[in-house]
Amino acid sequence: MDSTFDPTFDPTASRGQPMTRAAAPPAVDFARYAEVARGKIEIALASWLTSKAKETAALTPEARAPIEAAFDLARRGGKRLRAVLAGCTYEGFRGEGGADAVLMAGVALELLQVYLLIHDDWMDGDELRRGGPSVPAMMRAQFSSRDLADASAILAGDYAAGLALDALLSVPCAPGRVAKAAHELARVMQDVVAGQLLDVHASHESARLLTERQADVECMHALKTASYTVRAPVLIGARLAGASDPTCRVLEAFAEPLGVAFQLRDDVLGTFGDPRATGKPAWSDLRQGKRTALVAAAAEDAEAASFLRVLGDADAEVAELEALATYLTRSGVRARVEARIDALLSEARAALDSPLVPETARLVLEGSIVALGRRER
Repeated sequence: MDSTFDPTFDPTASRGQPMTRAAAPPAVDFARYAEVARGKIEIALASWLTSKAKETAALTPEARAPIEAAFDLARRGGKRLRAVLAGCTYEGFRGEGGADAVLMAGVALELLQVYLLIHDDWMDGDELRRGGPSVPAMMRAQFSSRDLADASAILAGDYAAGLALDALLSVPCAPGRVAKAAHELARVMQDVVAGQLLDVHASHESARLLTERQADVECMHALKTASYTVRAPVLIGARLAGASDPTCRVLEAFAEPLGVAFQLRDDVLGTFGDPRATGKPAWSDLRQGKRTALVAAAAEDAEAASFLRVLGDADAEVAELEALATYLTRSGVRARVEARIDALLSEARAALDSPLVPETARLVLEGSIVALGRRER
């Protein structure tokens, strides 16, 4: 794969002397790397879905509809950050054939996300996803029976989960390495479900929602988001490249804080982000009553109660939402969350300062820290 770093780079080859950290080259421009990688991932994903569509040709049109809806969602694009992370980690650990050799691991991660998005949209009642109707909305338009539509949406997600495992098992690496990567996929599926259970039960208890500590929210984020956004892609890429267990523990220490920071940044953007960049309505998380780090931090302030009463009120006036957003800034809540993001990113960066992480891997993973933790969309 074309990239902005040289996978043959030897950090000890400078004038015959070991390169000190002060003299080390700068982190890779992750955005440029991702731009190149994303095109190849799109091609691999489209090809895989085309081949899989042929396997369902014998099904009735009604049975094919949920599967086709899942395929449609998968093709709608997205940042493909998880697939990019898997490929660049594999390449950073000098995996044979470079990132092109493990494109199917990226396809697996994209299909894993499709499965999670479909089920999330069904549970949350979301109508839109990636610029089009959500899969549950597509099923309701397809079938007059609400029960049949809901069942079809759930099964569409289940089918995508099966495809994710199928794609990962097709990666042409040593069987032992693929098995370890598959173990990481199974692990993340369990963690995401556990995180979603925490979210669903807390969200149905409004009093509990407003008394949660930030640590509780971060625990949920670590399971629900960090696990599949950063940890699984990084560890799958490393496992396919043959990284050792001790090295993978170091990578996990890098991935978890970065994944939580990614979600905390999403929390900030969901309230304060520019709708033109995020694609979300202004103050969307406040109107939906989402469990965010901002809400958890605000709940610690006695003054917050009068502002938080509009949280989750679909009919709240714009002026009320604006007042809550203004309070979150004036009270220092937003600043506290931003400071927590900074601390998490520093923790992730420090974890990479290990002799078990080769310089080529460190460079690209350091580049991902800003791309994921300081993004504007």
